[in-house]
Parts: sequence; structure tokens; C-alpha cells
Amino acid sequence: MGRIRDAVVTGARAVRRIPIPSTLSHQALLEARSPQPPGAVQRTHAVEQEMIGRTRTVWLDRHLADNGIVVHLHGGAYVSGPFASDWQWLSRQVDLRGCAGLMIDYRNAPDHQHPVARDDAEAVLGALAADGRLEGRPWVLSGQHSGGGLAVVVARRLRDQDRIPCPRALITMSPWLDLELSNAGITETDQADPVHERRLLKDAARRYAGRTPLDDPDLSPINASLEGLPPIHLSVGMRDLFLSDVRVARLQLEENGADLSYREIPGRLGLQLFPRKGEDIERVQREQADLIARVLDA
Repeated sequence: MGRIRDAVVTGARAVRRIPIPSTLSHQALLEARSPQPPGAVQRTHAVEQEMIGRTRTVWLDRHLADNGIVVHLHGGAYVSGPFASDWQWLSRQVDLRGCAGLMIDYRNAPDHQHPVARDDAEAVLGALAADGRLEGRPWVLSGQHSGGGLAVVVARRLRDQDRIPCPRALITMSPWLDLELSNAGITETDQADPVHERRLLKDAARRYAGRTPLDDPDLSPINASLEGLPPIHLSVGMRDLFLSDVRVARLQLEENGADLSYREIPGRLGLQLFPRKGEDIERVQREQADLIARVLDA
């Protein structure tokens, strides 16, 4: 059995090293896209689709918006999403808090390049504010992977204006904070991640950025000041490609005296197409729910 097992392991490693065209990787992301909530989510929530300007949004339990709103920006490397994991997370938090959830289905590359995703998110929030739907209603901004990085960008920009009420809290899960993928520490986790993820992300970054330099702070918020952000829950997996960047962000937030909750978990947290289960995920989601409850009840 030992020889058979060794042969299987060797074969699996060899398969992982076979170059896979990035077009196939992106196609896999597109096929995993879940524009509507999965059946389990639809059975437990009132689901309503709303076009706000040119951006498609989906509400979960909009009738509970007076209790607060969790606005979520999905993952997908700016080329796809939302995924089942985005819907599951938003559903879980809406259930725990008894509030409304809003998925912003911002437009993706390559058909739509920067700053479309950022502008879509801000346009939705601006329209809600103009309609009075954020007036007197506390809200939280969340995102995972590319949506996590985008959430940091949006929160930073809202900090410097007075047209849209700022979120009471920011929840980011394995956020993509550097589209250049320039941190030398990436090599520490690169071998632990799927072998093609780094190449896929570099290609996705070029598709979305267009002519904008990848180090632009509105693409890579790690290059901007993170001072003055609302209370934040920041989480990452110890096998995620973004681990080093998230640790840098944690240090900057701590130096700025941010109200920060931080959690690293074993395994992967970023670019989850389907919900991950386990004690570590439960702990992260409970901590996130505690922050949401704290700021919405304030």
C-alpha cells in the first residue's frame, strides 16, 4: 500500500504542475458564479432584486432594514462572483442579527474595468443615501477576497466625504489589498495555495486594472493610509496568498489605533467558491456577528 500511496501522491503533484491556461481558470470562476442566492438561502429569506442605477443588487429581508443593513461586496478576483460562499455568509449574518442584507453585484472585468467596481458600489450607496434609506439606519460594509479589498477602498473614500453616511463597521475576509502581488512574503504561502492561483490573479488584475497602474491606492489600498477607518474585523487563512499583505495591514491599523479585531485561521479563507465549514470558520463568523451586533445596537 505504501508504494501505491506514494505513486498517487506523486501523480497528483505532477498534475498540479501542468500549466493550465488562464482562460480555463477564469472560465471555472465564471461557471461558479451564483447571481441568485442558492435555494437554501431563498427558502429562509425574502429575496428581492433591485437595479440601482446601472448596478444589480439583491436584498435579503429588506423589510428588516430598520434594524440595520449589512452591505456585502463579493469575491471573484474582479472577474466573477458572487459565489455560494458570499450568499451563505450574508445569510448567516442577517439571520444572527435580524437585519437586512444587500449584495452589490458590481460589474466585472474584462467587459468593465477600473473604476467600475468602485463606482458601482459608491453609486448604490449614494442612491440609498439620496432616497433616505440610510438615514437613521446603521449599516455595515463587508467583503471577501477582491470584495474585501474593494470594501477597504470604499470605506477609505467615504471617510473623506459627507454625502453618504459612513459604515459603522468594516468586515473583510482575506482581502486582496495589493493587485501587484509584490510582497516578498507571498513566497511563504505560494506553495500552499493552488499552484495556479498567483498566475490567475495576476491575469485577473491586468484585466480589471486596464490602463490604471496596479499600485494605485484605489486598486491596492495597502498603498494608502488606513487611518480613520471604522471598527474593523480582519481575517485571513494561514494558507492564503494574501496572508503577508493582511499582516502588513494589521500592523498599520494597530499603529493608527484602529478598533481592530483580527483572526488568522488554519487553511484557506480567500477565494472560497463554496461555503467552508468547521470550528475555525464558526469562530470567525461569531466574532463578526458580535461586531455587527455591537455597532448596530450602538
